[in-house]
Amino acid sequence: MKLLDELKRRNVFRVAGVYAVVAWLLVQVVVAVEAPLSLPAWTDTLVIVLFGIGFPIAMILAWAFEMTPEGVKLTANVPEGESIAPKTGRRLDLTILAGLALVGAMIVADRLTADRAPTIATSEPGEADGPSAASIAVLPFADLSPGKDQEYFSEGIAEEILNVLANVSGLEVASRTSSFQFKGREIGIPEIARQLEVRHVLEGSVRKSGDTIRITAQLIDTQTDRHLWSETFDRPLTTHNVFTIQDEIANAIVDALDKAMVTKTPTKILVEAVTDSLTAYDLYLQARTLFQSRTRLDEADALLARAVEQDAGFAKAWEMRAALQSLIVEYGFSEMAREAVDKRTAEYAKRALALDARSAMAIASLAKMRMDAAISLRKRGDIAEIIADFDRALAIEPRNASALNWRGSAHASVGALDKAREDYARCTDFEPDYAPCAENYYAILGSMGRDEEALAAYKSALDRGAAKTVYAPFAVLARLDEELAFKTASNSPSVLSGWTRHDELYEAYRHPENVYPELIGDIVRFQEKNGLMTPSVMEILVQPLGAFEYHVVPYNAWDASSRSYRQSAQFKNAMRKSGIIDYWRKHGFPPQCKPVGNDDFECE
Repeated sequence: MKLLDELKRRNVFRVAGVYAVVAWLLVQVVVAVEAPLSLPAWTDTLVIVLFGIGFPIAMILAWAFEMTPEGVKLTANVPEGESIAPKTGRRLDLTILAGLALVGAMIVADRLTADRAPTIATSEPGEADGPSAASIAVLPFADLSPGKDQEYFSEGIAEEILNVLANVSGLEVASRTSSFQFKGREIGIPEIARQLEVRHVLEGSVRKSGDTIRITAQLIDTQTDRHLWSETFDRPLTTHNVFTIQDEIANAIVDALDKAMVTKTPTKILVEAVTDSLTAYDLYLQARTLFQSRTRLDEADALLARAVEQDAGFAKAWEMRAALQSLIVEYGFSEMAREAVDKRTAEYAKRALALDARSAMAIASLAKMRMDAAISLRKRGDIAEIIADFDRALAIEPRNASALNWRGSAHASVGALDKAREDYARCTDFEPDYAPCAENYYAILGSMGRDEEALAAYKSALDRGAAKTVYAPFAVLARLDEELAFKTASNSPSVLSGWTRHDELYEAYRHPENVYPELIGDIVRFQEKNGLMTPSVMEILVQPLGAFEYHVVPYNAWDASSRSYRQSAQFKNAMRKSGIIDYWRKHGFPPQCKPVGNDDFECE
């Protein structure tokens, strides 16, 4: 009791209270200014530790010393009648009360602000015309490995982080194709952010050397030109560490945005390892690079085959193999029979779904397999069920560009052009430089009679490198009297390079009401001799000339240049054999067609 009375007399408890209140207030100040002043992320932790260390020191000083009118003296040397400890105690009480009042006011203000604030702030005051504050681009990480042969790995790490951030509610993430176009270009971060219309940019590097990996990443606020966060990770090279680093980077970014008052509600991200085999993951990343660029797809399939040999439970590798099978043939990397393509697609997709029932790519690949069989008239399809499966895949993964593109083609096949355009537009919004969607988007605009928009979209895609002249909207170019563009596109190395009748072809496209059997025959003979065109390009090119025996790609059948085809017996046969007529009877005919009697229809 004597010790307790002495602690009270010397104001030790009061000093402890003042210390705690002042320390709390100062920590709040440090947290508030940490991001604006570009202080390191560990600054607030350091301040808390320092205050913790200082607390016992403050208690010792309060016990041993006393403030007197003559200055600081050892308490033991102050005569009992001259002590002013009671007066000092009253001042400390007032200080504590004032501090507690301030703490209460801050808590109430924070609660009121939190109740009004949305999950993600779209912009800061005065930034209505600028990019959203909650926007970010993830640039491809640089390969700093000694052999400079790990570009696919460094880009794969960046893409995995991008995919994780894309699932954070309210955070706008620039697409992979948009962000990765700046790889190797000498252009500053602020300019990249301006072109991508984002506020924040994540850049980094990867160095693989022997059994170790170093990943460096930094988050930049391009409006203030300051680093919100940066970190270097040095770890042993294992799959566990690779995915753990991705998890730490993604969470650090969300935390940094939260501290910068961009995000208002902290989000905890969990990155799960997709395989325990580092070799399998490495092979998968190599294959994914080829898959996305649509180059050497046969090599990509071989890489994935090796990946699943290393880890038969690697669902991501199986789903990509399923998606690859039809693309290998469509892009001319294999002459495999369609029956073999379907068999492999089904086998690989089912393996993926057995491992992960929510594999969006596997679901979409199976739907595409059935759609291709129906459109090519190999097997009657349930179009409604096919579209429903695409819907299911996109409910799981809304930004899946392949699924959006394929569902767009399914809608186009039944003449639902508005829905097809919406899917292609969404795909190009998510992935502006994803060629299949960019090409289908301007093609569907042409089929809808929106020629000027189609031409603008075609030119824009060419400028971005998201389209090739081989997929030019020939009918649109002819209708708009774009003679030079038409002849340039049709004379490209992948179409009719070396052919000499481009003038006649142009005039024929300007008059699709006629049939040009001799011109068709010449193109067919040229193709048989030179083999420049894929089957789909061949179909697009000759169908408006009257080659009705060719089954055209979906959107081309609804173009104004295909009116004669839509009125032909071949078109009616195709709609019946594909199962599209069944879809129309249940869901309604497109504007271009109407039923006739119980078992017939006609189209304009």
